[in-house]
Amino acid sequence: MEFEKDVVYKQLESEDKSTRRAALIDLKKRAEKRQLDEHLLSDLFDPLIKIVSSDKIDNLREYASIILLALTTHGSISATQFQALVNFSVDRFEAEPSEEIRLTLAKVNHAAILNQNVQPVYLENLDKLTQLVKLAVRDRFGEVVKEACEIIIALSERNEYFRLQADFFVEPLMQHVKSQPMKVRVMCVKALEPVMIYSPLTIANIAPQLEVFWSESSPLVKLAMIRTIGKVSLEIEPDDQNFHLLFPLILLGRCNKFSEVSDEAERIWQVLTNQPEFQRRFAKCFSKLVPKLLADTENWNNDLRIQSAQLIYQFVREIPDRKLELPTIMEILVFQSGDDQAPVRNWACKAARLIGETCALEALSWLSDQKQEDPETTNASGLTIYSHIVHGFLNAVQSYYPARSLELCVQLAVKFSSLKDISLLECLETLVEKDVGIPVDLMNQLLSVTLSLEGSDQSDFLSRKMSLLQPIASRLGFSNIDTMIQQRLPSLLASEADPARWTTTSPPWKILQFVARDMKMIDNFVFDLLCQTIAATTCPEIKLKSFNMLTGSMSHIQCTDPAQLQTMLLANVKWKPGRSASVLRSSAALCAYAAVQHNKLEIIPSNIDVIANSFVDLVEDEAVNTRLAAIRIIQRCLLAGRPANLDSILTTLMGRLNDVSKDIRQGAMAGLRDVFIHWRGQGDPCAMEAKFIDLVRVLARDDDLPSKTFADGILQSMLVNLSKMDITGEKGSEVVE
Repeated sequence: MEFEKDVVYKQLESEDKSTRRAALIDLKKRAEKRQLDEHLLSDLFDPLIKIVSSDKIDNLREYASIILLALTTHGSISATQFQALVNFSVDRFEAEPSEEIRLTLAKVNHAAILNQNVQPVYLENLDKLTQLVKLAVRDRFGEVVKEACEIIIALSERNEYFRLQADFFVEPLMQHVKSQPMKVRVMCVKALEPVMIYSPLTIANIAPQLEVFWSESSPLVKLAMIRTIGKVSLEIEPDDQNFHLLFPLILLGRCNKFSEVSDEAERIWQVLTNQPEFQRRFAKCFSKLVPKLLADTENWNNDLRIQSAQLIYQFVREIPDRKLELPTIMEILVFQSGDDQAPVRNWACKAARLIGETCALEALSWLSDQKQEDPETTNASGLTIYSHIVHGFLNAVQSYYPARSLELCVQLAVKFSSLKDISLLECLETLVEKDVGIPVDLMNQLLSVTLSLEGSDQSDFLSRKMSLLQPIASRLGFSNIDTMIQQRLPSLLASEADPARWTTTSPPWKILQFVARDMKMIDNFVFDLLCQTIAATTCPEIKLKSFNMLTGSMSHIQCTDPAQLQTMLLANVKWKPGRSASVLRSSAALCAYAAVQHNKLEIIPSNIDVIANSFVDLVEDEAVNTRLAAIRIIQRCLLAGRPANLDSILTTLMGRLNDVSKDIRQGAMAGLRDVFIHWRGQGDPCAMEAKFIDLVRVLARDDDLPSKTFADGILQSMLVNLSKMDITGEKGSEVVE
C-alpha cells in the first residue's frame, strides 16, 4: 500500500502530462467505483491541490478536483488540510475559468464542512470561509450559486459561530433572488432562512426586499419565500424588533391565487395564531407597519400598490380591534379607492366593508369630520369607501341599528350628493329598502338627496331613481310620488330659497330641475320658481336650462300667470351683445313661441303692440332659430290684429325673403301668405296692395329653385280672388308681368 502511494504521488508530481493524466484517470475511475482508500487524502492532498491550482490543462484540473471531492466526501479531513483547502479555494475561485471545476471546488468545500465537527477550526478559518462563500454566491454559473447556498445551510448546522458570518451573506444572496433562474432563486431564498434565524437584525434588509420581489416571482419562488419566512417567524423571539417585518409576506401568501402558496401561508398563519398572546403581538406589529403601508399606497410601482391594498385588507380582517389605527387606515382606503389600478380599488372596497361590519360609527365619524373642501374625502373616492362601509354596516346588523350611525349615514349622503356616481344611489336604495328605522326628519333629508342626484353614465339611473322614490313616499306616509313631491317640495327648497344664489351644483336647483324636466311636474309653485330663477339668477347656464324646461313642458304645464310669463319672456328677448346673450335670447324666443302655440300666452289687442315691438327686431337676429321663432310670433300677432307699426313690420318680414337661410325665407313667405289670405278673408279694406306688389318684386328676383317653386304656390293661393284687390292698371300689369 505504501509503495502504491509513493508511485501515485510521483506520477502526480511528474513533469510529463501523460503520466499525470494516466494517474488521474486511474484515480478518477477508482473514485467513481468508490474503491479509493480514504487515507489517501493525507498523502495525495498536496499534489492534487497543486494540479487544481496550477495545471494548465483543463481536463487534468477537472480530474484532480473530482478526486478531491471523492476523498473529502468519504474520508476525514484534518484541521490543517481544512485550512489549506479553504485558503486554496479562496485564491483559486476567481481565477478558475472552468465553470465545472468551480462547481466541483464548491462541492469539495461543502463536503469538507460536512466532515468537520471541530468548532475551533471554524473559528480559526471564519474569515476565509466567509470570503469563499461570498465568492461562490457571486459566481456567474447558477449551479455554483446553488452549491454555495447549500454551503451556507451546512455552515448554519455545523458552525457554532455562524451568527458572526450571517450578515455577510445577505447582500450577495439578495442580488440573485431577482436576477438568477428560478431554481437558483429558490435556493437563495432557502439560504436566507438560517441567516435571518441566527442574525435577526438582517430581517430588516431581507424581508422588505422579498416583498418587493414578490409580484415578479414564480409560484415556486413564492412558495420558498413563504416557507422561509414562516420558519423564521417560528424560530425567532416574537418580541424581536424586526418580527413585524415577517407578517407582510405571510399575509400576501394568503391572497395568492396559487393554492400551494396560499395553503402553505394559511398553515403557517394557523400555527402563529395558536401561539400565546399572538393577538396582542399582532396588533403591536400592525401599528409598526402602518407607516410603511401608507408609504406603499403612494408608490409609483403598480404591483407594490396592489400588495399594499392586499395587506391592508388582511390586517383589517385579522386585527382583533379594527378601531386600531383607524384614522390612518381610512386615509389609506380613501386614497386607494381612487387608484387607477382596479385590483387596488377592489381590495380597498373589501377592507371598507369589513370596517363597516364592526366599527361603522367610528369610520363614518371620521368621514364626517373631514373638511368639506378636502378633495380626497369629498370626491368619488370618499363616496366609494362610504358606500361600502354602509353596506357592511347594514349587512352585519340585523335588528337594532344605532341611531347615531344612521344619522351619519344620512349626513354623509347629503355631503356626497353633488357627485354623479351610481354608488350613492345604491347606498340610498339599501338604506331605504331595508327599513332600518330612519326617522322622518332624516327620511326628508334622504328625499332631498334622492331628488338632487344627477344621472350618471348608467342608462337605468333615472328609472332606479324613480323606483327609490316610491318606498320613500311610503315611509313618509304618502300614497304616491306626485303627492309627496307636491307637498314636500316647498320645504325642501326653503333651505336656499333665493334663486339668485343658486349655482348648477346647488341642491335646490338640481331638485327643481329633476321635478320640472324629468318628472314634468310644473304647477303654480314650480312655474313661479322657474320664473323667479330666470329673473334673479346671474348664471347663464341656469337661465338657459330654465327656459328649455319651460319650453319642453309648455304643452302640459298645469296653470300659469300669463302676465308673469309675458313679463319674463319680453325681458329676456331684448338684444344684448355676446355669445351667451345670443343663446339665451334664442331660448327665450323659442319659449315664447311655445307659450303662444300652446295658448299659455295669448296675443290680444291689449298686448299685441308690446309683443310685436319686442319681437320685430329679432327677425334680423344672427341666430336662425331666433329669427324663425320671431317670424312665427309676428305672424301670430298679424293674425290676431293689426299692430300700430304694421307697415314697418311687413317691411321687416319681406326683408327676410332674401335671407341666407332657406328655412327663414320659407317661413317669411308662408307667414305673409297666411296673413294676406286671413285679412282678405275677413273682407277688410285691402290696404296691402302696395306691399303685395313689393312681395311680387322680391319673389321675382329669387333665383333659388326650391324657393321659386314655393313662391309660385304662395302667389297662386294669394291670387285666387284678384277681384278683392285693387291691382288694375299699372300695378296690375306689373303683377301679371
